[in-house]
Amino acid sequence: MSTSDRIIHSRYADGTPVFEEQEPNRLPSGNKPLPDTNATGPHSQLRWDIINNRIYQAREFDANGYPIRDIDFTSPTYRNGNPRPNHAPPPHQHLWQLNDPQIGPRSGFKRQGGGGSPLDLP
Repeated sequence: MSTSDRIIHSRYADGTPVFEEQEPNRLPSGNKPLPDTNATGPHSQLRWDIINNRIYQAREFDANGYPIRDIDFTSPTYRNGNPRPNHAPPPHQHLWQLNDPQIGPRSGFKRQGGGGSPLDLP
């Protein structure tokens, strides 16, 4: 199969494509992302791209093990590799929010929808 016949899932900032069949495994998620049980304090989990040998995504957790944000190092594309509109360029962030602030963390979390926002550096 030639490169032109392959479906592009996303692209890194330097234009490197991630083909659909080569997308890295997802980080544990659902409405309660799972922190690293061996971590003490704030930490990050990395989603590693073994094909392109780089970080695909990072998920940050606070000291209590609650998700803070995902940092995406690619942006989604149409099948032909053209960028999707209304999506922040890489790297960009998606914040995690409580499902119900009155209930607290027991209610679970939801990831910011849409195309993300520009990366906020500490």
